[in-house]
Amino acid sequence: MHFLTSITTLSAFAAATLPITLAAPASSSLQPRADPFVGYLVSTFSDVTPAVQFHLSKGNDASSFSFLNKGQPVLKSTVGTKGVRDVFLAHDSARTKYYMIATDLDINAAGFNWDAATRTGSRGIVVWSSKDLVNWSAASLRTVESANAGMTWAPSAVWDDATSQFYVFWSSRLYADSDTKHTGSASLDRIRYTTTKDFVTFAPAKDYLALSDTPLIDQEFQYLGKANNFARFLKNETVNQVYVETTTGGLFGQWSRTPGYVRPESPREGPASFADNVTPGLYHLLLDDYTQYVSYQSTDPAKSGAWTASNYPNFPKGLKHGSVTPLTQKEYNAVAAKYPA
Repeated sequence: MHFLTSITTLSAFAAATLPITLAAPASSSLQPRADPFVGYLVSTFSDVTPAVQFHLSKGNDASSFSFLNKGQPVLKSTVGTKGVRDVFLAHDSARTKYYMIATDLDINAAGFNWDAATRTGSRGIVVWSSKDLVNWSAASLRTVESANAGMTWAPSAVWDDATSQFYVFWSSRLYADSDTKHTGSASLDRIRYTTTKDFVTFAPAKDYLALSDTPLIDQEFQYLGKANNFARFLKNETVNQVYVETTTGGLFGQWSRTPGYVRPESPREGPASFADNVTPGLYHLLLDDYTQYVSYQSTDPAKSGAWTASNYPNFPKGLKHGSVTPLTQKEYNAVAAKYPA
């Protein structure tokens, strides 16, 4: 998600998260399951068509994808702004509940401007639900943010087996309670979260990661193959760059910042990360260069300079901020049959 920020003077990074008293998730849908994965599904959108699009890999080839549904969207929003961005596909560990969630924002709407989108933007996320990845509910708009929030951007979700619920994360900025029209100054952008069992009712929103000197959006998690080991990717909105942090203590544990940025030579946003289905310890990272996704890879996500550009000449053009989901054979077959290329 990109917008022109008015914040121009910030000091050096602070690396600490705010205190969180909530118990850490014991396990999540970011972790692998016993069923072998046979391919990848990219859920995304485009600037000209702000609706959910599917791209399916050719088997476990992370470099080559087909645009499903004959190049047409598979889901269109009929709620809120009737446009979506920052698409994320979430599911439980049993893979019996699927939720497509997205930012409720249409940058093509008449009179659109980024300042209004951050002050009085949607406080809800667009949600579709499914039991099989191919038969989806109608779109719904679910409010997750408090009245003093300016917007709700780039939602993502992690399933927790221990509590049978999702942790939902997004980016927002907050205004003073007395500033009901959000005409004054706001806090810096921060990562917020809630919990839900059904994407209908949600716990009150709280801060997950809020830095005193750095505006943050576009968070993405990556499970690193061992219990409680994760990487997370965050965009610093001041310099328009994505950086990496890692933890061995779960999503609510202590995180360590990897110095520098993934691609310091060029602006990047909207990270989407996924583990390779074939090569253990290999991770892929898609970064939006403000026009489309560029693919990178690493076998050591926490190491500075570890992410190198993938040599993928057949990687599809025009993909934007979305998510990548590994698929079982059953899921792969169902999606390919329902939405042929």
